[in-house]
Amino acid sequence: MRHILPALASATLVAGSASAHHNWSAIYDVEGDMEIEGVISEIEFVNPHVRMSFTVDGGTPDEKVYTTESNSVASLTRMGVTEELVSVGTRVRVAGYPSRTRDDDIFMNHLLLVDEHREIVFLRTAEARWPVEAERIGNTDVAHGRVVEEDFSRRPSSVFGVWSTIYGAEGSHRALGATVEWTEYGEQNRSRGGADPTSCAPRDIFSALGAPYPIEIVDNNDGTLTIRAEFYDTYRTVHMNDMPENPDVPHEFNGHYSAGRFVGDTLVVDTLQYREGGIDGDDYMQVHETFTLSGDHNRLQYSRVTVDPLFRAMPTMAKKWWQYVPGSFVQPYDCNY
Repeated sequence: MRHILPALASATLVAGSASAHHNWSAIYDVEGDMEIEGVISEIEFVNPHVRMSFTVDGGTPDEKVYTTESNSVASLTRMGVTEELVSVGTRVRVAGYPSRTRDDDIFMNHLLLVDEHREIVFLRTAEARWPVEAERIGNTDVAHGRVVEEDFSRRPSSVFGVWSTIYGAEGSHRALGATVEWTEYGEQNRSRGGADPTSCAPRDIFSALGAPYPIEIVDNNDGTLTIRAEFYDTYRTVHMNDMPENPDVPHEFNGHYSAGRFVGDTLVVDTLQYREGGIDGDDYMQVHETFTLSGDHNRLQYSRVTVDPLFRAMPTMAKKWWQYVPGSFVQPYDCNY
């Protein structure tokens, strides 16, 4: 087993990290617009994307069923959009991005409950489409960091607790997605051993921190901490001790050993993670992370250095921050494709 964690302190760093999320624009024309009116015929209120079907011109020779997908339950819950708002048999108007390959598939951004005069806005960046006809449902204040604890005494006093991803700048869910400089071997083999993005398979413990959902750091009071990410119910245990000479790293996807310590108020975590695709069948990626409470106690500042010489031409560095949002929580993701 190769050990190069001490080299992190003096490594020359470049920005970069991999963080993937579902790419809507590859499937839907985000410059296009499509609108239909019909009746809800099926609802799947699940992660990673809500799906519904709508019947247009039902009972006529022109009857057609449209399928849609939209934002995740995890995001919609924080916007005040819940399954109870919609039901099969409801007459609705739907608008969104048309599919690039089908004429009966839409990425749903807006849903008008025609008889109730209420419009559900599913996308955080979207404005109300029918503001005169309907009341808007779908609040984006949490997503955009507008919910702030004004009382300093009520803000966190340490890195422990729940921290929310905010859209924009280094708080963005895309903040950890900088380009990685791959070696030739890495370029050819970097997709090996990863999760199928269209499945509910577990996600990488590090890319999960880049998702647009909260994380939580918990002191287990037994010499370990838990870093939990809501995205795909991802978590890991941090042993509050020095890295062992030969840590027990399971040879499986996400197999790892994390050792942590506090340097002042900063949580420092070193991780040795198993990865498939090594020249000899086994390889280990080494990651150095810091979690620091900001001076105003409103943000959790994060940095990460990844050393992976077989796959990466140079160590890579990434950073982001999470915001403290009063009343925030980590909920079960319960992926169901």
